[in-house]
Amino acid sequence: MVNMNLETKHVRPFLLAVLLFIPAMLLPFCVFPQLKKEAKAPDSAGIRRIADFARVWGVIHYFHPNMGKGKLNADSLMIANIGDLLADPSAQNLKKSLATMLSDLKDPYSKLLNDPDPKSAAQKNTSTQYPAEALGNYQLAKKELYLAVPQELFLKQRVPDSIIGKHKAIRSFVIDLRNNSLNADLGLKQYIRFVQPLIASLINSTLIFPTSRSFYYKGLMRQDYPHDLSIRSPDEKGFIKDQLQVHNGFRNISEGAYLLPAKSVSLPEQARFCFLVNRNVNINTLRSLMALRNRNLCRLIFVGELPEYLHGDSFPMQLSDGLSLQIRTSEMIYEDGTLGTFPDLILKDDPETLLKSDLQRTAFKLLHTPLKNTAEKTIENTVYIRKPQYSYPSATVPDARLRLLGLFNFWNSIYYFSPNKHLIPTSWDLSLTYFIPKFLEADSDSSYFMALMELTASIKDGHSILIKNKIGRTPAGIFDGNLPLLSNSLNGKTYLTAILPDSLQQNALAQLRTGDEVLAIDHIPVAQHSKEWSRFIVASNEAGFNREYDATWFAAGSAGTEAVITTRRNGIDQQTSLKRIKRDDYYNLRGKLVRTPAVPELYPPFCKILPGNIGYLRMNRIYSKELDSISNLLKNCKSIIVDARGYPKDGKIGTALAGYIATKPDTVAYNVFPFVISPDLSKNATIIDYEIIKPNPNQNLKHKKYYVLVDEGNQSQGEWNIIALQGVTKATTIGCTTAGANGMAVTINFPGDYFSFFSGFGEFYPDHTPNQKSGVKIDIPVKRTLEGLISGRDEVMGKALEILKDQR
Repeated sequence: MVNMNLETKHVRPFLLAVLLFIPAMLLPFCVFPQLKKEAKAPDSAGIRRIADFARVWGVIHYFHPNMGKGKLNADSLMIANIGDLLADPSAQNLKKSLATMLSDLKDPYSKLLNDPDPKSAAQKNTSTQYPAEALGNYQLAKKELYLAVPQELFLKQRVPDSIIGKHKAIRSFVIDLRNNSLNADLGLKQYIRFVQPLIASLINSTLIFPTSRSFYYKGLMRQDYPHDLSIRSPDEKGFIKDQLQVHNGFRNISEGAYLLPAKSVSLPEQARFCFLVNRNVNINTLRSLMALRNRNLCRLIFVGELPEYLHGDSFPMQLSDGLSLQIRTSEMIYEDGTLGTFPDLILKDDPETLLKSDLQRTAFKLLHTPLKNTAEKTIENTVYIRKPQYSYPSATVPDARLRLLGLFNFWNSIYYFSPNKHLIPTSWDLSLTYFIPKFLEADSDSSYFMALMELTASIKDGHSILIKNKIGRTPAGIFDGNLPLLSNSLNGKTYLTAILPDSLQQNALAQLRTGDEVLAIDHIPVAQHSKEWSRFIVASNEAGFNREYDATWFAAGSAGTEAVITTRRNGIDQQTSLKRIKRDDYYNLRGKLVRTPAVPELYPPFCKILPGNIGYLRMNRIYSKELDSISNLLKNCKSIIVDARGYPKDGKIGTALAGYIATKPDTVAYNVFPFVISPDLSKNATIIDYEIIKPNPNQNLKHKKYYVLVDEGNQSQGEWNIIALQGVTKATTIGCTTAGANGMAVTINFPGDYFSFFSGFGEFYPDHTPNQKSGVKIDIPVKRTLEGLISGRDEVMGKALEILKDQR
């Protein structure tokens, strides 16, 4: 121990952590060795290219149809194709990496769009002009008829389908529906007045048009399920209940269009039809003819390039270096559950090869070929699936590809599925390029852990705690120790509020007193210390941050390392050297603190009657099955204190207790789930689920005055319990700001056997007040005092008893 004024320099050798792009950051990370570089960090252009790869991978991962069939592995797509780009993040390697990843999809409609062939581009700009004959009626043979029915024909009020019925001897019809341009009005008339009645005459049962099927997400599926576990929750008897742990996960979404059979056109017996179409034909015409061809009821020749919508929707992306691409995000499903049959012929739109006589001969020749059933088709998945995310456990730090896999996975998950992305104080779009260099160079246990800490903390969501499987909060040797002290933040200052009984440091600890103001840790001012920690501590609000900082991260470091703490007492500053003890020992010593509370003991029994016939109930320590006996004990109490602080042992206790209190069905809150069907965020929406409390017939706890106690220890289910009680009573809520992190913690895996969470839906009061970040509504706020913290006085409970005393 060394005593001196704060201005005196106390020099001691220690190593500072080198966090990328944060030079000379004075954090208390003296336990970290100098970080070793795997390779020189890419320049900003290289980082943007790697970020582009991440975004493309995210679209494929969550929206490409092939990913929902269990045949492709998203992780493998990324790991196998990013290597060259990491070695040299050049424009050429970005293009190469994307091209190889897209080729692995086996989907010709997901592709790079750059460098079009000049000849083909010229051909697209000079399309064939089709003659707009008025019912071009050419009989080539005794039983063959060519009929041109372009959309221009419908400038006049004419119904040309009768032409077919007049030719009773004709057996082969070639119907030319090609148009020179897209015209919404005339194209629709072409369909309604001619195509629709003709097709209705060719079918004998309802014809269902092909429909686009895409992913449907009601929030994001948690990623930590093992491969052999059903996602449904069995009850204690093994039965599957309706509730899904992942809130429905994935579904396919489609729209239905159909055509009923009708004999509106009198057709010759055994008539056969071949239709000529191009991309300027109305969408209804093309979809109906594709459905008809899928039934083997016609032949179909397509002239030119097929419209993209016949294969499904595509999402265009503009990337660095002028690159652009499209990724298919849905597929066309036909009435038989397959991807359908495509046109018999797809011909180039080339005037030299599409002479009328040649085209007609091709069409009639096709008609003279017997119509046979197409090759056996595969019935597609009726729903999409999602494979569990692998955690890649490893005894060493994961390599750069795996580290980036974790970053890409987390970033895309938040980008598409976080209902609270708008609450992130910095741009989530820009965060990807910020974190890529950090993860590239995080090649040691300590630097990788800190990169993950900063990433998960960056979303400012109290759910996003970082955990390492089988170990807990921190890896061995990294922030696994604490000084044997307790601190609390009050009014912008930090004070020692307890000295833990560490027998090995009695002499050093004897120099400290509860109530001492903490000025610095390892010569870093506490204000700066806590500010720097704010980048690494997971919290939705200040109350949650102070809870985590005071309880775990204040002066944290590797167990066994030494720290210098500078304190002030009565205007005199002193410095004390202490060793950090193991985290488990720290928590055990905290449990041995003996304090004399100034209010009645808040320990077992967790339900009791206090003086003055005041009921007391510690909600986070009771179970739903005990409510009948509890209600019988408290039935004669006019006022009941519900101590809702802490996380409940029974996840259903809040809903159950609210049911005992409720006198009528009440909507106490609503949940907002992301409704995601497309990587185009403008096409997505939200789904609202209402939380309704139904009254329990037990009358013992109804019509009483309730006082609900809350503090920063309330989070997630602990906050929902309060909201449920507030919704069914006129309760007075007393206490401190809660953590403001609610809404189904969705698990996210990271390579290296880490995992984290984020809040999967937004929780709101019926008046639209959010719970996230704000915490629950409080009627009477309580500000803790230094005297109360030192003595262990429960000032929240004290305020409740004070109010009740005044009301008697």
